Amino acid sequence: MKKFFLLIMAVATFNANAALISITTDKDTYSIGETITATVSASGLSLNGVQTYFFGYDISVLFDSLFVSLDPTTVMDLGAIGTPLFGPLNDSSANSASLSSATFGPVEFFQAGKTEVDIFSFVLVALSSGTVDLSFSEAKLSDNFGFDLSLESPQGTSFTVAQVPAPGTFALSLLALGGMVFARKRAKQ
Repeated sequence: MKKFFLLIMAVATFNANAALISITTDKDTYSIGETITATVSASGLSLNGVQTYFFGYDISVLFDSLFVSLDPTTVMDLGAIGTPLFGPLNDSSANSASLSSATFGPVEFFQAGKTEVDIFSFVLVALSSGTVDLSFSEAKLSDNFGFDLSLESPQGTSFTVAQVPAPGTFALSLLALGGMVFARKRAKQ
């Protein structure tokens, strides 16, 4: 029995490096009405050249629904643990995007040799101008025994939604400039 506990402790310390969960977006500045693709990934999955595997995750991302909206059908599992045994649980509300998944099968094929793995992605639509912060309400990775892996503080991201002038404003400016040129030429004659 003592050897069994020592084996479990050895496996737990073997996976004890601190992984990092983070969010990235495809750009830093968006216009109103533009779509924002955000990807949640795990990095730091190697310690001294030894791969750390995770077999499940439970992650929820928060955002301000005044600035962006989420289409829940765009939350997509990117296969970091292969085909999950129980399937992804998409429990998205107006202010969050979340995904939970677990597997008991081999994950070495999907994570082998990678220090960073994309977990899931989702698409937001910019509604109004301002600075938007994406942060985590929950971020867990679990090992094959069901224990949570040691994680660094999850890193969110922020981006700007810029107010775009209406196309009519530019056209009116050109028309006014043309009118001034015409009036000046007419005054010289």
